[in-house]
Amino acid sequence: MGFEVLPGTPGLTLDQVAHILVPGRGRAADGLGLTPLGAARVTVAAELHRSGLGGVIVCSGYKSPIDGKGTPWTAPDAPGETFQGMPEADAMRDSLLASGFNPDVVRVERRSVDTVTNLLRCENEGHFGDDRPVAIVSQRAHLRRILAVIAPRALRRPYLGVVAPEPLPLPESRLAALISRMIVTGLPRDPARAIASAHRRSELLWSSARLLGKRTYH
Repeated sequence: MGFEVLPGTPGLTLDQVAHILVPGRGRAADGLGLTPLGAARVTVAAELHRSGLGGVIVCSGYKSPIDGKGTPWTAPDAPGETFQGMPEADAMRDSLLASGFNPDVVRVERRSVDTVTNLLRCENEGHFGDDRPVAIVSQRAHLRRILAVIAPRALRRPYLGVVAPEPLPLPESRLAALISRMIVTGLPRDPARAIASAHRRSELLWSSARLLGKRTYH
């Protein structure tokens, strides 16, 4: 398949990319599976990796701060930790493994709660394993927010975007862009403190948006 690329780091091209980052896009009604848009991201990530990339696919996301779905769930590789439902990252990895991917190629970041913490945790917790460039896979409007607002402040490596399909493309919410900017601006330099601060801001701001009745994506 052909890939639609949105520019990120100036001069970076898809043939220079090693890794793939797939941010979560919400969970199914039972808190265990993927939404159709999330599944579309996984499909594009799989095809992109099979096209010849030599790095890893990092599936990122637990659940949004306003997602209360799911019964207690524990990952086989993290027996001491219990989640409310299956994290988005684990659902994405399960899909990739079911399609034949080697487990060594697919990694999970299962504690982030929005797009800012997706990128911060993947970058600062060593999920990529090196500093080679990354392609971020998402729908077009979400990618524009990532590339313009979040990635320049959250990543320390070259990046670009690869568009995943959606049945009815919608513009990104201005409120979503504003909230992401508020979360990512002025974070501490220390990575652990930056992650903790972004996590707190995300929970507060997205929960407040819900109370105001605003429908946005995180």
